[in-house]
Amino acid sequence: MKTRRIIYILSLVLATSFFFVACQKDDVKTGLTDDDVAKAEDDALTEAVFDDIMNSVDNAVSIIDNLIWGGGLKSATVSDTCPSVTVDHPDSTWWPKVITIDYGDTECEGFYGQTRKGKIIITITGRYRTPGSVKTVKLENYYINGIHVEGTKTVTNNGRNNNDNLTFTIELVNGRITTPDTIVITREFTRTREWVAGDDTWNRWDDVYFITGSASGTNFKGESYTRTILTALEWATSCRFIKSGSIEIQVGEKSPIVIDYGDGVCDNKATVTKDGETREILLKLKQRVKPR
Repeated sequence: MKTRRIIYILSLVLATSFFFVACQKDDVKTGLTDDDVAKAEDDALTEAVFDDIMNSVDNAVSIIDNLIWGGGLKSATVSDTCPSVTVDHPDSTWWPKVITIDYGDTECEGFYGQTRKGKIIITITGRYRTPGSVKTVKLENYYINGIHVEGTKTVTNNGRNNNDNLTFTIELVNGRITTPDTIVITREFTRTREWVAGDDTWNRWDDVYFITGSASGTNFKGESYTRTILTALEWATSCRFIKSGSIEIQVGEKSPIVIDYGDGVCDNKATVTKDGETREILLKLKQRVKPR
């Protein structure tokens, strides 16, 4: 009788253990899920938002560079329309200079129909092409398409590399975007930006850069992630989005998600891959229609 009871108890224990393990396996989702795609879309959105800021900064600095050849300009109002761009200096020397891009307190429509408001404030210690010059970018109540963007970027000119291309170290500290429905994504990174085309002209619209490096932060679900550029990202001033390159997103112990931006064609398409499954996504500078 005791033997039967022991066998019965052992059977219950084994059955319970099997059920628990089976439930655990069911909780571990493999393959590419809608949640993974949402993470990739939000990552691409965050990338596009901070790249858009750098595009605005580079445009303003390029205009100022043409006006301050030889350090001859101390202060000026470059534009009094939306955005207004002004340059000033905080002391009696030519450098540093402070460039303020002011989109105003109400939304101002700019390139590609994007709306912006607030200020981008840039402090530069020397001309953009001068090795050793540092550019610090701060945001003041800045929004693009209703998305609140925060953070400080520092860009340091490292001089020329072995390919005779100018390289820049870019650091983002306290990067944060908040969408109109209060989704929050944070990001910090250190990158190298190599100027591979357009350095020999003063036309900024032919500029092309290759970007490498890594990032970390929290996604829209509050999960910590790391982000590593696998193949250099091709960023061109003439294109709204990254033209080529790939990145890997790692969230905890889950399988990594890979975003591939394509082979150099200027479009708004990218692919997302996880566990051998791939989907195409459309890149945008606006939040997803529905948060997941």
